[in-house]
Amino acid sequence: MLAFNLRDLEFKSDGLVDSLTLSISPFLFHENLKREISVASREARELTIVSITLDFEGYESIADIQENLIEIAHLLKRELRGGDFFARISDCGFWILLRTDQSGAELVMQRLDLPRRENFTVNFAARKFSDYSEWIKRVDLLHFN
Repeated sequence: MLAFNLRDLEFKSDGLVDSLTLSISPFLFHENLKREISVASREARELTIVSITLDFEGYESIADIQENLIEIAHLLKRELRGGDFFARISDCGFWILLRTDQSGAELVMQRLDLPRRENFTVNFAARKFSDYSEWIKRVDLLHFN
């Protein structure tokens, strides 16, 4: 059982950025994703969403969780390639859009030196031939289960 209340974890945005991590808002992530799907379809290019979900059992306090979320966001801002983007989609983690197939996305995530890897789960969902709605349903299942 957790020794703290997850409702105390800050998850607010002004419609543009998440107030804790300063990553783009979920709304902007989805708008950018729709545009990226259109471009990738025209260019016959693969896309992969990476879901990072924190395991709250591995943390001692809300402050500890918030610190790790901020560290991950700063690392992603600094290390992702141009055209790739991410957002804090839930109180427990991020979605990252990478302009590559799943094996390329796995290599990108290995290259990143994400802090406290033992305290979160990383899942990959390549778009393949899915439309926006189908793809988001798959990523939701990975992220929220």
